[in-house]
Amino acid sequence: MSVKVASGSQNDLQRVIAEVTQDDVKVVIYFFSPQLEASQIQSRFTSAFPKAARLGASMIGGWSTAGPVDQGLVAMTLTGEEVEDVVVAFREGAKKDPTAVARGLVSDVCSRWGDRQLDPEHYVGIVLFDGLCLGEKIVQVLSAEKNFVFPIIGGAAADDLAFSRTLVVAGDKISADGAVLAVLKMRLPFFCDHYVHFKPTAKTSIVTQSEPDKRIVWSLDGRDAAERYAQMLGLASAKAIQSSHFSRNPLGVVIGETVYARSPNAVIDGKGLQFYCSIEAGTRVSLLEKGDLLQNTRQGLANTGQYLRKVHGAILFNCVLRYLEMKEDRLIQPFNALFQDIPFIGFNTFGEELFTHHNQTLTALFIGEKDEE
Repeated sequence: MSVKVASGSQNDLQRVIAEVTQDDVKVVIYFFSPQLEASQIQSRFTSAFPKAARLGASMIGGWSTAGPVDQGLVAMTLTGEEVEDVVVAFREGAKKDPTAVARGLVSDVCSRWGDRQLDPEHYVGIVLFDGLCLGEKIVQVLSAEKNFVFPIIGGAAADDLAFSRTLVVAGDKISADGAVLAVLKMRLPFFCDHYVHFKPTAKTSIVTQSEPDKRIVWSLDGRDAAERYAQMLGLASAKAIQSSHFSRNPLGVVIGETVYARSPNAVIDGKGLQFYCSIEAGTRVSLLEKGDLLQNTRQGLANTGQYLRKVHGAILFNCVLRYLEMKEDRLIQPFNALFQDIPFIGFNTFGEELFTHHNQTLTALFIGEKDEE
């Protein structure tokens, strides 16, 4: 099999391109620090791989087999051994109308493969979009499309916490207001998963008033959301809430044993809570508490063995909040080492995608082999 990966600093662009160069490249995926926009990174990959589908996004740190990358880039190439066919759709205008952008992506993909359902055993989508748009609206449209019954995974582009300019790349186009969807028809089996190391507590609330388009929850259980959240934390009032509380004790939607984290990031007008993802009124949320990130990752990797006998490559989409937590807890190297036996790349995102929009989550695509029947 022939998945190739490489990584390097901002001065290593040409070396990284050389290291992932091989025959019959079908798809090139890369993640890069925003500073590399000045190097015309999209043009350099176009020159090296003119016949391949090419897509990428800006990042705040990346992951690779060779080790984590703070400033620089990571890249992967897939060949005809892994991918039979691929279509890449690209649209701009994600900030103003993400719903229209998503419908455009759907239209572009369907114009290539027609009005038919694409088999989820053979097709997988990778979506990347501007990290400063309401990306959940893009994912909602893609997930509701009747012909898109295949898994769609990906991440929101990031910058260095400036929250000012995030980039996506499709072919030779780079945009700070765009979205790209690549739909791959795979020759090899694949498996998608998501990892959340936070655990639900017994403390729950119902969202009673929200503005999803602004990602604001105004009330929980009929009370000011900030006050109710402070009470769940055991604090005297909303004034005692600090930013560290948000990252250590996010809220989450719990369905069975699966946790979907919903991370607040600010108190609004002393009453509401701003989130990194929209939450609808009527949603029950649980206060979450921190678990063991490394053990959660080990268990997730072990679960992959139920679906793939051997993994030939992986792509990781890791939340920036998890990344900052790893930095604080000195887990950057240990986390990366858990994947070092696999050719893999990944980046830290402003939102993770797998059927829905996630926060404080790792989503992952694994490509490999199944046991013979």
